[in-house]
Amino acid sequence: MLAYMHWVLVNPKYQGMHVGSGLVERVKERYADYMFLEVMPEESKNTPFYQRHGFTLMEDGRAMQIVTHS
Repeated sequence: MLAYMHWVLVNPKYQGMHVGSGLVERVKERYADYMFLEVMPEESKNTPFYQRHGFTLMEDGRAMQIVTHS
């Protein structure tokens, strides 16, 4: 199965307070039974954020995914 996260948006006054990280981790927990989770970072500057949460770039260089189980 495949789950998509379209956006992780945090109000600027709450950025840097781990709100986005908490949201991503909750999605990963909720969809742990899915084989793949995919995200499409709108800007390449967001790629490191997703990499810190275990996502890797796919071959197309835009989408990122995490395999939650084999």
